[in-house]
Amino acid sequence: MSTDSAPQTETPRGNGSARVDEIKRTAGPQTTNGRRWEVQLSDSPTAVWLVLFKASDEVSDKVVPKRVEFDRATAIFKCEEDQVEQWIASLDRWIASTNARYRASLEELWRERFDRVDAETKEKERIERLNDRFKNL
Repeated sequence: MSTDSAPQTETPRGNGSARVDEIKRTAGPQTTNGRRWEVQLSDSPTAVWLVLFKASDEVSDKVVPKRVEFDRATAIFKCEEDQVEQWIASLDRWIASTNARYRASLEELWRERFDRVDAETKEKERIERLNDRFKNL
């Protein structure tokens, strides 16, 4: 299992926020033995995304996000043939939920960064005004 993944694409916008390409399931499940299933994803999840995914709330006795393994842009799970549809439905819900929580966590980081830069700029301007005010004393 690989958790050291390439980051998702984040494209800065003029307003200081960024666009994050969401992880999506791009194909139906494939198997070579009827027990281990692989699903291709649109991108390799980041380490933070993976932590959020594993912490997804919606679980059942057999369908649990912690049992999903990731290898680059592939999600892997093990189940019997009669459970595949339940796993895929749950996987889609977990991915959607994780994308939303990941996006919210990034937006919070961007807000904190903006607030910090704004405060630093205001402090620099205040110091500049003080220096200008008292430069001839």
